[in-house]
Amino acid sequence: MNKKISEISQRAKFIFKVLVENYLTTGRPMGSKSISSKLNYELSPATIRNVLNEINLHGLIQRDHISAGSLPSDFGLQFYTQALLEPGQINKNEKLLIDSTNFSDFSEEYEKITSILNGLSKQASLIINNEKVPKISKISFHTIDKKRVIFIVENEDGTTTNRLVETPENIELRDLNIISEFLNKFTNNQSPIQIEKNIKIYIREARNEINKTTKILLEQGIKINNNKSEKFFVRGLPNLVNSKIDTDLDTLNELLSEIETGKMANKMMKALKKSKGVQIFIGSNTNLFKNANLSMIFSNYQTKNGLTGAIGVIGPKRIDYQRIVPIVNYMSEIISNKK
Repeated sequence: MNKKISEISQRAKFIFKVLVENYLTTGRPMGSKSISSKLNYELSPATIRNVLNEINLHGLIQRDHISAGSLPSDFGLQFYTQALLEPGQINKNEKLLIDSTNFSDFSEEYEKITSILNGLSKQASLIINNEKVPKISKISFHTIDKKRVIFIVENEDGTTTNRLVETPENIELRDLNIISEFLNKFTNNQSPIQIEKNIKIYIREARNEINKTTKILLEQGIKINNNKSEKFFVRGLPNLVNSKIDTDLDTLNELLSEIETGKMANKMMKALKKSKGVQIFIGSNTNLFKNANLSMIFSNYQTKNGLTGAIGVIGPKRIDYQRIVPIVNYMSEIISNKK
């Protein structure tokens, strides 16, 4: 069992930081002699071995039996990013690139945003839109003439949509009664998806009782157009496939499947609600994904008109945290200032 992480000594933190940053740079384990050499022999190998034993009690490292050195565990990397990481300053050219990008309409600029993050990080980049589709509070209709009806869709957020439907044949009173009955039973305070599902079920079950005109009115008049932006936009997935991540293709394919089906978006939004600012999820230390050799760096945003979500980068757990964290953080700040 891990001892309380708060009990770790300053010397242990210092040596652990050296070990982690060597791992992030080289991918190689370090032993007491190599750490002592790195510190210009200010601490003897014997002293460092004792400190490594202390660090090991906290579950921050794992032993490499081949080299007799130590590597940070996923829990250790998480501790490093939360307590010891010193993020660098965003590069002047990188800042200039982000500042010079014109986000004229944020909800339409997901591709541009992920393209910038992908180019700067050389990893997969994502943006999650937490925009909610409002429920329908009421749908009403009015006849214009014998072949035209206008439908008025009122959403619970106060917005309305009008839709004019024209039929090839005259609209009978029976058609209007069926539409009215459907609206009274199946539309109030329901989501657009629920209403469309109700329409399909109703038409299927009443196919012998409704005519072509009624069907047109149901399908075209009450059909809900979802003009909302994509909830999840990702770019650069080939970077994960082509990178030298020590993982199997089945595990990576599972991650890609969760991204494509939207499961990852839901997991991320739940995790990001717990706190604000940049958050880092590393390997097996998180339940967001099973791939123990990946990490995610994400940050929340909230635009001036209330649109919320998150942007971030997925890459190997040896990703350059010092460089990527300030980029993600600055990008989220820029987005939060948009309308």
